[in-house]
Amino acid sequence: MHFVSGGAFQGKRKWVKVHYSLANKPHIWCNGYEEEWFLPNDHIMEQIVVFEGAEQWIRRMLDEHGQESMKQIVSYFTAWKTWEMGGERTVVWIGCEIGQGLVPLDEKERIWRDIVGWSYQRLAAMCDRVDRLWCGIAERIK
Repeated sequence: MHFVSGGAFQGKRKWVKVHYSLANKPHIWCNGYEEEWFLPNDHIMEQIVVFEGAEQWIRRMLDEHGQESMKQIVSYFTAWKTWEMGGERTVVWIGCEIGQGLVPLDEKERIWRDIVGWSYQRLAAMCDRVDRLWCGIAERIK
């Protein structure tokens, strides 16, 4: 798996499309800002699956599952890791860095920021590659 993170509007989406030559390859792109994410299944024929908007998906998981959200999130990442290992497949996760070290005043926003950070840590540990993007330039950090 591959995790791409960085600030909002820093070129993550464009970089992933170019890096994986997605204009020329069949792939699934799931936009977490506009649609629900899904679990892997046997009907997926594409070798590349991209999940964009990890921070928004995590917000929905927190809203739906409350205290159990971390367990659900890790279970989701694990399901996709297992799917990826089932063949020549790649799962790419794109997530915005939120907060930039600033602690929100609102308790719900603080909890979300913390859950995003913890989730990203677990995701990064599971991924074979992690890149951080800034100004459209990728820095490989794992």
